[in-house]
Amino acid sequence: MRNAVRWLERHFEEVIAGVALVLMSTLIFCQVVARYEFEKSFSWTDEIAVYCLIWFVYVSASWAVRERAHIRVMSFIEIMPAAVAKWMIYLSDAIWIAFAIFLTWQGILLNESLWHRSYVSPALGIEQKWPYMIVAIGFGMMVLRLLQLYVRHIWHGDPLLELPAEERREMIP
Repeated sequence: MRNAVRWLERHFEEVIAGVALVLMSTLIFCQVVARYEFEKSFSWTDEIAVYCLIWFVYVSASWAVRERAHIRVMSFIEIMPAAVAKWMIYLSDAIWIAFAIFLTWQGILLNESLWHRSYVSPALGIEQKWPYMIVAIGFGMMVLRLLQLYVRHIWHGDPLLELPAEERREMIP
């Protein structure tokens, strides 16, 4: 059981993002072939491909948090003394967490409004509450991953930025 939880913790975002990317690519490829080879078009493929793209982006953002792969402007931090640079990283991450919490809350409010009124997609008639759930889920996962990084930093001494992603990956149990 513990190995399953550890595997899920390490690969959750990868699996969801990978499935979304493969499905989106397959649907777009099929749509191109159908249009140019068979002169037929399927409206539902575009709609599902868009949903897959949206889910891919939000889940991948959480994945990038876990890997500390988000783009940062480090030139100002690198010229500071080590102690000041460390606190600047803490401050920027605290602002990031606050922003992600705010957007998680806004995503919940958005989804709540979609639960009270019916808003369906044009091609498939899918209730929009389902695809829009990713806003709250994606930013919520970012918050959890950021907090997880700090728990590991405090409890286990894992570095926050000093090592490349490949070396940090080896440190995570």
